[in-house]
Amino acid sequence: MKSKILIVDDEENIRFGFEMILADQGHDVMTAINFDSALKIISDTDPDLIITDIILGGNTGIDLLHEIKNRKMHCPVIMITGEPNIETSAEAVRLGAFDYITKPIRKEALLRITTHGLQHKKLLDNKKQLEMDNLQARHKMEAIFRSLKDAVITIDHNLQVIEANDAVKNICKLSVKDIIGKNFANIQTF
Repeated sequence: MKSKILIVDDEENIRFGFEMILADQGHDVMTAINFDSALKIISDTDPDLIITDIILGGNTGIDLLHEIKNRKMHCPVIMITGEPNIETSAEAVRLGAFDYITKPIRKEALLRITTHGLQHKKLLDNKKQLEMDNLQARHKMEAIFRSLKDAVITIDHNLQVIEANDAVKNICKLSVKDIIGKNFANIQTF
């Protein structure tokens, strides 16, 4: 599957050059001339990687990074600039930029950082999927745990009760909320 890459730069030669280099590598490349056109593309598609200039005329690449963070997008953002300074680089890092590189950017550097950014995106996607799978499995296990007719009490290595199903109330005559956190050895049944 092709990776979707968004290039945001007000310089046509940068957009065109990056687009040609990355399209030759098999990527689906979209371009935007400014903040507003980038937002429209982001709203319509879900890019795997964004490469944005910091100075865009009007809103900045930092503003775009803010918007991406506010939307909770799991998309690496590579910041590029022809006018590097400490304040913008610090702000970009604070907002979670994947990388911050200065122009002119050589083809090899562009390909290397793009590859790293896309690998990072894949790791983020895998992590998100594993977290969702884990949560779903936990919900299934909790449903099974609650539906058992046998009384089940879960304890930790210190014999503290950490969980009990509803059957504990009927079989052991214990209130589940009263035994949570107590030492199992000190619990009186019946």
